[in-house]
Amino acid sequence: MATRATTWLLTGLVWLAALLPTAAATFAAVLLVAGPHAGLLSPWMEAVVLATGWLIVLALPVRVAQHAWRRLTTSGRP
Repeated sequence: MATRATTWLLTGLVWLAALLPTAAATFAAVLLVAGPHAGLLSPWMEAVVLATGWLIVLALPVRVAQHAWRRLTTSGRP
């Protein structure tokens, strides 16, 4: 079982490792959907696309880090 400081450090690194590709992919997807042809989407749809992008960027790395935290703090489990 890892020490508390090691668990925090490793969980933070996992969060960062998940955040970087998630943010890049979400940014590209939002630009593709709402960016170049922003005039084609209605204003409320642009807001939905933006909110969905932010939700993905905030939630997905947290879920990955939460899984890593559980794996690091559970002893006796492979």
